[in-house]
Parts: sequence; structure tokens; C-alpha cells
Amino acid sequence: MQVVLVIIDGLGDEYIPELGGTPLEFASRNFAALNKLASEGMCGIMYPVAPGIPPSSDIGHLAIFGYDIKTEYPGRGYFEALGAGIKLRKGEVAFRVNLATVKKEGNHLIVIDRRAGRISGEEAEELYKVLDEKLKEEGLPARVLHTLEHRGVLIIKGENLLGAVTDTDPHEINAPVLMVVPWKELDEKLKPYAQKTADILNKITIISHEILKNHEINIKREKSRKPPANIILARGGGIAKTITPFKEKWGFNAAFIAAGALYKGIARALGMKEIPVKGATGTPATNLAGKVEGCMKALESGYDFVYLHIKGTDNLSHDRKPREKAEFLLKIDHVLKPLTELDDVVIIVTGDHSTSSIRGRHIGLPVPIIFWSKSIRRDPVKVFNENSCASGALGTLFGRDIMKIILDLTDRTMEIGTRPEGPALVL
Repeated sequence: MQVVLVIIDGLGDEYIPELGGTPLEFASRNFAALNKLASEGMCGIMYPVAPGIPPSSDIGHLAIFGYDIKTEYPGRGYFEALGAGIKLRKGEVAFRVNLATVKKEGNHLIVIDRRAGRISGEEAEELYKVLDEKLKEEGLPARVLHTLEHRGVLIIKGENLLGAVTDTDPHEINAPVLMVVPWKELDEKLKPYAQKTADILNKITIISHEILKNHEINIKREKSRKPPANIILARGGGIAKTITPFKEKWGFNAAFIAAGALYKGIARALGMKEIPVKGATGTPATNLAGKVEGCMKALESGYDFVYLHIKGTDNLSHDRKPREKAEFLLKIDHVLKPLTELDDVVIIVTGDHSTSSIRGRHIGLPVPIIFWSKSIRRDPVKVFNENSCASGALGTLFGRDIMKIILDLTDRTMEIGTRPEGPALVL
């Protein structure tokens, strides 16, 4: 049987008084496709990592795909670089960066907006180009490239570097831009390499502010009362690392449909084949119908595992727009209808983490999950949302459980304790 895994980024949320529930609970009152899957399938709730632990998107995805975060995680920057089409060389360290808005207070830079008002891709690309040229002029062993909206990738080149350094991004507003230092728990022998990386990154951060604050794009933005993109914030140092291919690990010939660099990078690192979709933007304005059409084409082409990622829900959560998140969930439900009409397919719908529309960040609450097929055991759940799925037959799951359940539902498992592994007997 073929498999479709739909990951709705930042799916879960908190109680929103004006909605009388979470955005998902509010929207689910009018779901058609997702409620059909829930009523004909098995449901539960899932912690991507563990209760109370808010995972980053890359860690949430890797856990769901069945990888060991402690031993197989290369750092976010590696995935961001791969997603941007950059193959890291040995010794290079990559970071995810944001264009952000800061104001100077004394000797510190205070973060006002971590995404510079979700600056347009056109403006962001120009600012990243200017900064990249300046880094070359300064003789710094680094490159910075734009990916999507405010996002970019920073690559530091050279010898004796290490990505085990802290973030410049404080991950909250009204907090100072942070100095980069080696991880506290790092082995003393490795700290000089991490310190070298930290020194370069600290210098790049200061230069980025000096260059961007006076750029004409930001002058115009300030005149229009838009947040200026006057610094880059870095996080998630990563290096090139070989990860066991998805096909080798689980036996599936997998394809993926995603727009964001991070999600493309994760899938590429696992050896999945990309199905490009025109108009897929990784924003709430993405071509949802085109993504589902791409999924159907991948199934028709013979891929037996299709990963479909939808990002807009997470963006709206970070922007503290719960009603818009609910409206976007209704759009997702509308385009998923073709999937509910398939035969010989297992469909899983879940999220990589919950994102609070109140706090504007990832939180450690679980996400709902559906497993559906024509022959699956059905439970009493009729509506797809956090509270309804919590009463489903699957109960509470963890990210590491998902691929094992998929293998069982697609008849790819063997009874524990049996070992039919030897060659054929020769008479």
C-alpha cells in the first residue's frame, strides 16, 4: 500500500477565548475531508519528542520520520543549506538566519521584530545580496543567501570550525541580540574551534547591522512605518553529515512536496525525490490545490510514500493570528478532498509541533493525528481537533512511534521474535 503523510506545520494551539477553543477546534466544526478521515480512521494525540518539550520543526520532522535526534541530527543549518540548493563542504558550518528589526539601547541592540514584519522576498533578497557583498569586501570567510521571506542561510568557511555555538537570536521580542559563545557542555578540547566560529559570527552580526540600518530599502520602510530589516539573527549551526536514507531505513521509495528551505532540506537529506509545484510559497498564499495535485501525481508515478508539508498555519501562529489560522485550516480541508477518495492508500494527517497563537512560539502541547485507510479499525472520533482526537483509540503517541505504525498498516512488518532472514534451503 502507498502512504501519504500530511504534516500541517504548527497544527496544535492553545485555547483562544474569541474562538471558543483552539483555531483547529473552531475550524473543525466545518471540516469535510478531515472529519471524514477522522470518522473513518483511528485517532490519537502525538508528542513529536516528549510532553512539555517544544520541538523545532526540523527536530519534530526527524522524530516523526523515525530518526534518533541524539545521534542523527546534523544541526538545522545543514538542512537549510540543502534546501537552498547548497551542498556544504567538509569543515563548513551553516546557520539559519532571519532578517530582523532591532533598536539601539545603550550598548545593546533590542529585538523588536524577529521577522522584520515578514518583509517581502524581493526586498529581503536585495538586502541579503548587499550583505553578502560586504562580507566579501571585509575578507570574512562567509556567504549569506536569501531563501524565503525574511529567511536566509549563512555559511562560514574555513578550517577548525564547529557549529556547537549558541544563537544570536534571543527567540523573543524586547530582548537583546545575544553574543555567540560555545556550548557550555562542549568538551574542552573542542571549545577553541567553537570559539573561532563564535568570533566570526559575532563580527558578522555587528557588520549586518552597520550595513543594513542605512540601506535605502530600510529608509523607505521606516518612512512607510514598516519595521526595518536592520540585522540578521542566526541560530542552529549545522555541518554536513551523512544520514541513513529513508528508503534504506524504512523500505519506501519516497517523494516530497514542500516549499520552505528547511523542509526541502530535510527531505533531500533523507533521499526523498522532490515533486515541484508552481505557486508553492511556504506562506498562507501558497498553492494548496497544486500541492495536493502534486501528491496525486506522485502516487500515480509509483512513489509509495509521499510527504506533503503545509507551512502557512505555523506562520499565522507566530504572527498571533488565530482567526486567520482557523480560516487557513478550512482552506486546507477543502483541498484535501481528493485524498479521501483514494483506495489502497494509508493517509496520516498530523503536525510537527503545536504553535501558540497567543505566545507566538512553539509549545510543548501534543498535536492530533489521524491514521486512515479503507480497512483500518475505526474509533468513535468524528471530528479532527486536539480534544476529539485525544479520546481516539490510539491514545497518546510519540514521534518515534509513527513510522512503526505505518509499517504495520502497510503490511511491512513481521511478528516480533520471528527471523525469516536466511537464504533458501538447498537440497
